Amino acid sequence: MTYRGAIVGCGRIGSTIDDEQVDRPQFRYPWAHAPAIIEAKGVELVAASDLREEQLADFKHRWGVTALYSDYREMIKKEKPDIVCITTKVEERAEVVIGAAEAGVKAIYATKPMCRSLAEADAMIETCRKHNTILAIACHKNWSPWFQACLKAIKEGEIGTFSSMACNYSWNLSNGHSHTLALFRLFAEAPAKWVFGHMDSDEAAAKDNDLSGTGMIYYENGIRGFLNTGGWLNIDFIGRDGWISARNEHADFEMWGRHQKTREPIRRQFPNPKRPRSSQQAAIEGLVTNLDEDTEPLCPGEYGREALEIAIGLRESHRQGGKKIALPLTDRNLKIG
Repeated sequence: MTYRGAIVGCGRIGSTIDDEQVDRPQFRYPWAHAPAIIEAKGVELVAASDLREEQLADFKHRWGVTALYSDYREMIKKEKPDIVCITTKVEERAEVVIGAAEAGVKAIYATKPMCRSLAEADAMIETCRKHNTILAIACHKNWSPWFQACLKAIKEGEIGTFSSMACNYSWNLSNGHSHTLALFRLFAEAPAKWVFGHMDSDEAAAKDNDLSGTGMIYYENGIRGFLNTGGWLNIDFIGRDGWISARNEHADFEMWGRHQKTREPIRRQFPNPKRPRSSQQAAIEGLVTNLDEDTEPLCPGEYGREALEIAIGLRESHRQGGKKIALPLTDRNLKIG
């Protein structure tokens, strides 16, 4: 079976972001949702929706799609897509996800962050559950063949008992670090229990806008995650007997272990994936598999909500003088972004 795919939001993430990557051949593309659907097996791109006529015209020129709409509800009613990618502004995202689920869409792939408030995230998840709609959040590193190879190596004991993760990068907590926090959740294989954080600015922490800062996440199984401001998107996965490092915006992976006799650190061969796809394409194909096999995506709505909740919790910790903040948060009206 070939599923019908559609896009809501024909701007940068939905259509054009790969234009920015011309001089970065170290990465696998596409990153934009439209070409990812086109490249993916088991799905075809049949329609798109956007409020801006100029974006629809450019989308038609780029991808040859002629079923174009200004109203996403009309698009869903007439075109009956099975999979809908939602790449609208964050302020609009909850309403569109809920509307798509209520309209009968089978699977939704919504860009990150999933929304602004915890109440919105709760409503998105509950509505999708009620209508039997798969909700995946497009923190596509979770589907990356390289990070999947990294996770497999950890599970096979290549670095000993897995204990912690650390990311160094100057991303804002909710928008950028949604990728990091969803990836942390995948590797931790347990929900976050508590956090504490320190923001880069007291003035920024006093507002509800997205912001940057550092922090620690403690997961229910004892694994720890650390966010550090600065660096060049390096992520380390640390075990008792070694570590795996994703360097230079995850363009290079290193694996280190211990010499069997001397116990000194030695670099080992990282199990690079064979014939890898882009993480975005892998995510779309993952949704096809989820529909075929009635399984959960690698970044379900619950992971997106936890990423949002951690970002808010880190900020709340700063507001309360570095206090440890238990999760889940009681006040569901808290927001960020």
